[in-house]
Amino acid sequence: MLQSMRDNLKGTAAIIVAGFFGFIMVIGGIDFFTGASGGAADAVAEVNGETISNLDLQRAIQNRRNMIMSQYGENVPADLLSDERLREPVLQQLVTGSVMRQAAQDSGMVMSAAIVDRETVQIPGFQAGGKFDPQIFRDALRRMGYSPASFRQVMERDLVLQQYADGVTDSAFTTRNDAEQVVAVSMEERDFDYTVLPVQDLLETMTVSDSEVEQYYQDNQGQFQRPEQVAIEYIELKPELFAANIDVSEQDVRAQYEQEAASFRADIRRHAAHILLEEADQAKVAEIQAKLDAGEDFAELAKTYSDDFGSREEGGDLGFTSGDVFPEAFEEALASLEVGQVSGPVTTDSGTHIIKLLAIEDAEPPTFEERKAAITAQLRNAEAEREFVGALGRLADLAYNADNLAGPAEELGVPLQTSALFSRQGGAGIAANDKVVAAAFAPEVKEDGNTSDVLNLTNEHSVVLKVAEHKPAGVYPLEEVKQQIVQRLKRDKASEQLASRAQQLKEQLEAGGDFSELAEAQELTLETSDKTRRGGFGERGEIIEEAFALEAPGSRGDIVATFATSDGDLVVLKLRDVRRGDLSRQSSEQRWALVQQLASVNGGAELAAVQKYLADQADIEIQEK
Repeated sequence: MLQSMRDNLKGTAAIIVAGFFGFIMVIGGIDFFTGASGGAADAVAEVNGETISNLDLQRAIQNRRNMIMSQYGENVPADLLSDERLREPVLQQLVTGSVMRQAAQDSGMVMSAAIVDRETVQIPGFQAGGKFDPQIFRDALRRMGYSPASFRQVMERDLVLQQYADGVTDSAFTTRNDAEQVVAVSMEERDFDYTVLPVQDLLETMTVSDSEVEQYYQDNQGQFQRPEQVAIEYIELKPELFAANIDVSEQDVRAQYEQEAASFRADIRRHAAHILLEEADQAKVAEIQAKLDAGEDFAELAKTYSDDFGSREEGGDLGFTSGDVFPEAFEEALASLEVGQVSGPVTTDSGTHIIKLLAIEDAEPPTFEERKAAITAQLRNAEAEREFVGALGRLADLAYNADNLAGPAEELGVPLQTSALFSRQGGAGIAANDKVVAAAFAPEVKEDGNTSDVLNLTNEHSVVLKVAEHKPAGVYPLEEVKQQIVQRLKRDKASEQLASRAQQLKEQLEAGGDFSELAEAQELTLETSDKTRRGGFGERGEIIEEAFALEAPGSRGDIVATFATSDGDLVVLKLRDVRRGDLSRQSSEQRWALVQQLASVNGGAELAAVQKYLADQADIEIQEK
């Protein structure tokens, strides 16, 4: 099948993989591979008879929305979060994930429970201080709506899916001819000389009359259009606005600490290692047991015998558990051991384990002094949150029909703030938020002078606003843009003079003049750039880009060109030689890295082709919205 897809891959080398289907995305909250979880009446799509329910879709949309908000913060454009914007791409990812998962299942791929457990305890989101924390794990599962059993299923499916995707991408390769072509372009070297005629030196000598400014202003009215603008006054509510005025007594802090100490449970964490035999082989168990009895190293035996690929190379190390990470029989056997002791064979659904207890950690409650600052902040924030909620409940009533917002701000004990003028494209500070911009330009606020509804920018950030100033669209007055026009006219005049000098220098070079002598005669600095490769920043980057845009010198000799930089400087450049990149001149490490990078690109393209092939072969039915 893969070969047939490769045969149909012509012209798709530039395909970008649409999504990455690994278990990390599930931890981030996107459950692409839920399988059937709703009735047919609730179906939004069917993939080879397997239902994708509306619940699956809404859950994935919300999780995608959360990811976008975590990336952009409260200033995320509102249209990026709408169901209309998210529904189609998220549904397509659910469909693609479904066909990929089904293909993985059809290929007979499975994942052992031991690997699932190992990967789970190593997820950073379930750790505290770099160690797995069962309470964090349980809390996270509740937020995501999983039970431990259902989460294990999702983890297993995604690990299998990742294994399937890796099987495709890791099979990709590149040829030496491909690598040579890439190196020929990417590592091409050019030798050239150039000099820069700076515009800044001339600007101070340029003069512009008022009549020239007026004429330019009249001839270019389209350049000076001012968009419609508003300035707002607003009340902003955040819990931290109230926290600064809240005092927390030491008596309250101590009382809270006593409650924590009373409920503190001294968790015992055990550090486990194991040797897993997936097939019960009494002879092999006896062989391992004999070698352990003879004093051979447990970690080395795990590397030799264990079927747990996830922990084998680490000497069987599984990390810490508080008693609820591994299967019950495993945990009971581990709890019965002393540090350094090895168990007899223990059977679980994963196979037969030989378990070693590496270490024990006892968690002790922190002292009052250690917890004092954190508890103080916790109590202060809790009280600030209560005051914030109370103020938010009063805000709409206080601001409704208010002539201005000074009174409501004073009554709530928060400052009344104002913004600078901003357009429909937004502005600085609060005006960078799309919800604020939309409310400020709403007709009932901008034209009728009403107070906006309370805008909940986040769960803990709300705003109400009124328009304080309104400027309709029009042309900026000449006084506001005069200096801009003066600078533009000065630059144009200076550029004309520089262009004439640059052209004269170019003609002298083409006539056989010596670049060094000609530059010195004009008090210019000649720069020599040999063995230059693509890339660079600022003006130097622009010059290199222009040098690589020129044709290679031929029988007619050096190539001379003139061009302007983005700063208005003029450059005269003479290209002397071009050498294509040569793969054989690269070190073995560089050649290996290049081949790996090209193979990775090809692997991404092949994965995209596999996804398309599977989708084309699948029976997919999308229900109308």
